[in-house]
Amino acid sequence: MKLRLILSALLSLAALSAFGADQNSIQIPKAVLDRHNASCPDFSSERGQYLSKEVYTLPGGEYSKTPKSLYILGCELYAYNSKELAYIVDSYGDVTNVAVAEVATDRSITATSDLMGTAFDQASLMLSTYSKGRGIGDCGSSAIYKYDVSSEKFVLLEAHLKEQCDGDVESEWPVVYSK
Repeated sequence: MKLRLILSALLSLAALSAFGADQNSIQIPKAVLDRHNASCPDFSSERGQYLSKEVYTLPGGEYSKTPKSLYILGCELYAYNSKELAYIVDSYGDVTNVAVAEVATDRSITATSDLMGTAFDQASLMLSTYSKGRGIGDCGSSAIYKYDVSSEKFVLLEAHLKEQCDGDVESEWPVVYSK
């Protein structure tokens, strides 16, 4: 329940920041903006005034010792969820879409670049996602990923999934994957 409340608060702040905070000081490379605008044409704007945007530094890896930049950009905003896309930019300006493992309702694992309710903690290099099935938050999914410096990818650590929207907002969502 505590994790769900924290993730819900982060989602709310992300949604509010998409429209309220002055995030224009973040400089987004043209290659990232071009890729993002192609993926999210309805929510992006040329000046980027309506999209949430965050940038973080990722440590260098085994093959490239220089730090990279992680850009998390808003793509779509719904009544109680938001969708973001993330990009990693290396020191040469090469852009890579961030894809993460996602646990489906049938418990299969697939890759996706659609991140819902995304938050990133710079100190721990943890990325979290949170998606409500409906507004009261009695169903949905969440996941926690850790940036692995050696593979330079986000690795799924834990996923929660509650399919049944039953009005119970107090109980923890079941863990469907744990590393």
